[in-house]
Amino acid sequence: MRQILRSFLLLLILAVPCLAQETPAWQLFGGYSFQRAGVRDYFKSTPIIYTARHDSVNMNGFEFSATENRNQWFGGTLDLSAHFKTPQIGTVSNQERTYSIFYGPRISYPHTIRGGSAYVHALFGAVHNSVSVTPTGPHASDFTFGVAVGGGFDLPLRNEWSVRVLQVDYVRTSAYGSGQNNFRLSAGFVFNTGKVK
Repeated sequence: MRQILRSFLLLLILAVPCLAQETPAWQLFGGYSFQRAGVRDYFKSTPIIYTARHDSVNMNGFEFSATENRNQWFGGTLDLSAHFKTPQIGTVSNQERTYSIFYGPRISYPHTIRGGSAYVHALFGAVHNSVSVTPTGPHASDFTFGVAVGGGFDLPLRNEWSVRVLQVDYVRTSAYGSGQNNFRLSAGFVFNTGKVK
C-alpha cells in the first residue's frame, strides 16, 4: 500500500510541469466518423405491402467539432455529425440518415503521452434519424434527445495542427420510439488556435 501511495505521489509531481504548458483557446476538428446505430429498414412482405423492422447497421459519415478551452483542463465542445447508409433489402433500397448536434463540457489532460492530449466529454443535444425507400415508397423520420459520452486522444503534428488518433463515444438515443445504445468512432485533424489566458 505504501509503495502504491509513493508511486501515485511521484506521478502527481511529474504531472505538474505539464500543466504549465500552453493549451490552445480553440480546437477545430474535422474528420471521418463511423457509427454503429439502430435504424429502421423497410422491405416488401408482398409485392405491394412494405413492412418495417428495426436493425443495427454500420454507417459511415463525418464529424466536425469546435472546442473552446476556458483553462488548461476545462472547456466546452459543440459537435456536429452525419452518418449514412443505403442498404438493399431484397428489391427495396433504403436511404438511412442520422444527424446529430451536441454540446457539453470537456475535461482535458494535456501533454500526457509524447506531447499528446487526452480528453473526456459528456455531450447533450438532438438526433435526427430518417429512412426513405427509393425511388418511391414509405419513409419515416424521428427527432429525439441524445447523449454522447466518451473521449479521445490528439497527437501534435507541427505548428498549429494535431491529428485526432481516435475518439470513442457511447451514443444514447430513443429513435422510433425505442431506446438505442449506439457507438461512434472518429478520427481526423485538429486545428489549434489562440492561447488560453
